[in-house]
Amino acid sequence: MRQAAIFLVMIILVSVGIPAVFVMYHGKYQKPLSEDIELMKVYITKEDKVVEMTKGQYLREVVSAEMPASFEQEALKAQAVAARSYLYSRMYSHKKSGTPPEHKGAQICTDPSHCKAWISESERKELWGADADKNWDKIDIAVKDTSGEMIYFGDEIISAVFFSTSSGRTENSKDVWGGERAYLVSVESPGEENAPNFKSEKTLSVDELKRVISDNIEGVDFSNGVFGEIVRSDAGGIITITLGNVPVKGTLFRTMFGLKSTNVNISVKDNIVYFDVTGYGHGVGMSQYGANAMARRGSTYKEILTHYYQGTVVK
Repeated sequence: MRQAAIFLVMIILVSVGIPAVFVMYHGKYQKPLSEDIELMKVYITKEDKVVEMTKGQYLREVVSAEMPASFEQEALKAQAVAARSYLYSRMYSHKKSGTPPEHKGAQICTDPSHCKAWISESERKELWGADADKNWDKIDIAVKDTSGEMIYFGDEIISAVFFSTSSGRTENSKDVWGGERAYLVSVESPGEENAPNFKSEKTLSVDELKRVISDNIEGVDFSNGVFGEIVRSDAGGIITITLGNVPVKGTLFRTMFGLKSTNVNISVKDNIVYFDVTGYGHGVGMSQYGANAMARRGSTYKEILTHYYQGTVVK
């Protein structure tokens, strides 16, 4: 009986004493966040190496790379939840179909054309300069305050794609990539008119235009002119455009001419072609500058996310 009593006292001391020590030396005791403990492997593309880091560290560095730290706190929280959702969606997909060879055995990579952008501590400090500590604190809060939260459509964690700047309305996924997802549909995105890349322009000669088209598309014929029918989305982006009698996707058209979006108005004057472009990025999912505009108008991060990803819940 005496031994049992001693054992019970020791259990109580351990369960109460350790938190008490944390309170004594560190203030209020807080249970560590699981994503700041759980490790994952990340392929750092620039350095061609796989490194191990916590999921929390990875998410902070993705948010740091993907969204300006000067944005509103609620916009940064929305970005953190979107980045976390994207990460877990990709990881679950890889469990079913296998890890892509581009990852070199890691769960995710830092190539933004394949996964999401990522920035190291040294790059971050150089980029932010005197604001490095203040910016990092904002990112840290965004990740901590949304710990474990992801975006769900039914029982599915969504593929939370996002982009920089809309034209005032986001795109349907089916119009851009051909795959229809109920939560990636066109919605209004006002308040982005002052974003740095809301408007852009590119010019080139008609001869140069024809050369680019001929280099990228087989079987072109300019006998009936360069431009033919243009099919546009609800948001104004080009779904298909006929070039030299050959219909091509708007995404290819954008890539061929290095345009910031597919929302392009085309005009020709004095043998010069003018591309007037609105927005920046593929246009599907959450507009980052739109999210910041919503945050400035008082929207919470959950309201931002459920607006851009229709029919979803954050939990």
